[in-house]
Amino acid sequence: MITFPLSRPGRRLLATAALLSTLILAGCSDTPNTDDLQPLLQQQLRESVANYESTMRALGGEQGVEFMRALGAPEAEQITVENVEIFDTRELDNGDYELQIRYDVVAGDSREIETSTVRMDKADSGWRLLPN
Repeated sequence: MITFPLSRPGRRLLATAALLSTLILAGCSDTPNTDDLQPLLQQQLRESVANYESTMRALGGEQGVEFMRALGAPEAEQITVENVEIFDTRELDNGDYELQIRYDVVAGDSREIETSTVRMDKADSGWRLLPN
């Protein structure tokens, strides 16, 4: 191994440059994080419940919606997503990201813990969830 003698100020300068380079590259990392994912998951779940409600309304009118509520289905606005954790992120060949995640779905007094794998990509408007 070849070594080059550096003075103490030279080693500090080199260490500082390496640290700054690492921080800059970390700041440029363009992978989805929990702050990107949480609102997208919540929106997706709310849209799913709204679609079920619309279907029940089309099939049975307001009685269909009342039946759905009697079975314990929440209203779309009641659903929140909390405690999102990303266990693994993998960039795919096409530039999409596959994430293994865990999150809590909260609706009123009910809380369910979900784990799943989702795919995301970055559009001009920001991150978006892709259909499975």
